[in-house]
Amino acid sequence: MYFCKMIYFLQKIKHYITSNTRHGTHSPFVYALADELIYNKNITRCDSLIEDIIAYYLSKGLTESSFLITDFKQHSFADLLVLQNSYFMIFVKDIHDCSYHRKLWKTMQAHRDFVVLIDLFEFGIICKRKEQPKENFKLRYPYSFY
Repeated sequence: MYFCKMIYFLQKIKHYITSNTRHGTHSPFVYALADELIYNKNITRCDSLIEDIIAYYLSKGLTESSFLITDFKQHSFADLLVLQNSYFMIFVKDIHDCSYHRKLWKTMQAHRDFVVLIDLFEFGIICKRKEQPKENFKLRYPYSFY
């Protein structure tokens, strides 16, 4: 158990070192998400970043049914591939929780049909954006560090 926690902690440090802030993104969509929400210290916060993101897009006119919160235990790779067509955003929790989850996330990043994947370490976001070329993003989180 100690070894697993140590690996997780080292993965978190690696993510922090290799991730970008909003200035490392080349997507107006992801930049706006980071700038207006993740790193914006002037907004009222919910209990979690997922709740903040959902509240942000609800205020822009989307509905609750536009979002799915899941993990790799509830939905498989194949499930997520199909489900991304039905949601604006899918939040996948614990993408770095174990080596199996990290491998699944990397497989998703390599797959051509997952267009926008955002890795925030604690969770990942899947966005099916037809107007954007395929790109994977790694952003620093939690935002309380900045």
